[in-house]
Amino acid sequence: MKSQKVTLVTGSSKGIGKAIAIRLAKDGYFVYVTYYTDEAGGQKTVEEIEKAGGKSSLQKLDVSDEKSVSQLMALVEKEFGHLNVLVNDAARSIDKTMEDSSFDEWKLAFDNKLHGAWLSIKYALPLLKKGENANVIMISSTADEHPSQEVLSYAIATAAVNSLTKALAIHLPAYGIRVNAVMPGPTRTANWGELEKDDQLWKNFAETNPMKRVTTTEDITDAVMLLINDPHKFLNGNFLFVSGGSHLK
Repeated sequence: MKSQKVTLVTGSSKGIGKAIAIRLAKDGYFVYVTYYTDEAGGQKTVEEIEKAGGKSSLQKLDVSDEKSVSQLMALVEKEFGHLNVLVNDAARSIDKTMEDSSFDEWKLAFDNKLHGAWLSIKYALPLLKKGENANVIMISSTADEHPSQEVLSYAIATAAVNSLTKALAIHLPAYGIRVNAVMPGPTRTANWGELEKDDQLWKNFAETNPMKRVTTTEDITDAVMLLINDPHKFLNGNFLFVSGGSHLK
């Protein structure tokens, strides 16, 4: 089934990852939708893909666990034998200041954002080497541009992911694999928990944005597709800010 385009999107049970998974399915990809705790959310992603006429498979994945990652990649190998696009979106963090955080809480962001990306790429590499127009897309963040105390662990973890992106963009093209990062600004999704419902917060984000609105999941999915579908297949090692310019302020 070499002709079938295949993608795996980590953290695709809700938010940005969900939107990316649905968009890739609409573009003809078979999508491995993954979740860690939100199985119901993952099922909704699959249902929306099916409603749009796409194909997908829902799989539980703990990106911070090597066995979990290796087993899922073995399943992709068995079912398709290749992978065209890996999207690293999975993230977890505790939004606390350094004074209020435990060491385990600090490590949570790194275990999922950084170590999870490393593990996913490591075990996807043999599959990506066999995939046409192979791409690794890192969903990073503008948080490391101005890291605040409240999101310190997440901001520093995304900074580390950006360094990983740079290193792999030099290393992986030898295998026909391009590596790029998408850098969204604040995006109103379920990933924000209760803060998603805070209208004043999102109004403030919009008012301080040069474009006078916040980033949408459509903005992000368009950026992802731009990188993947580059007609010259030359976009590599880029950090595409999808923030309306808010990261410059």
